[in-house]
Amino acid sequence: MKTVKFECDDRYEAEKLAGLVSVQKDDTIYIDGVAAVIGSEIVIKLKDKSSHAVVMKDNESAGRLKALLLDVVDGRASIQSSDFAGSIAEITLKD
Repeated sequence: MKTVKFECDDRYEAEKLAGLVSVQKDDTIYIDGVAAVIGSEIVIKLKDKSSHAVVMKDNESAGRLKALLLDVVDGRASIQSSDFAGSIAEITLKD
């Protein structure tokens, strides 16, 4: 297991990110891709075709999150769980 931490703009954004990347009851995730990265904001596209923006602490965090989410969507990485503490979102990956 590897846990990757991302600093968000505030607690609300960290909670939103942890919810968006959470593992569903059937062990799938609901993320379909990354629609855009604009500065420190990342727009995440879900399988229901809705999009949700998450404001990160800085551009580097947004870029790292984009890379991770694209790896997950492409099957190169798999999320085991997600959580948050304060403005930090934590995504735990399967080995």
